[in-house]
Amino acid sequence: MAMYGSMNGMMSGMGAWMLLWGLVGLVFLALVILGLVWLARLLIRNTAGDNTTGRPAGAEAPQDILRRRYAAGDIDEDEFLRRMSGLGQR
Repeated sequence: MAMYGSMNGMMSGMGAWMLLWGLVGLVFLALVILGLVWLARLLIRNTAGDNTTGRPAGAEAPQDILRRRYAAGDIDEDEFLRRMSGLGQR
């Protein structure tokens, strides 16, 4: 009987360690999953490009269109300045 008592004490100590390592394993698994999700979002964001203007990729900015039209002589200086100031207020 004395031997059974000492084994029971040893088993309860081992059970605590097993529970602790099980929790450490769960935390590690959660961190790995969170890291993979973060990496996937980062890769998706980078492949989508840095188009934060809301314009389609390759579209000219309104200021560039006005500069081109002014350089080509399609609009005069007054109209160019008026439209550029209107774009600056947005």
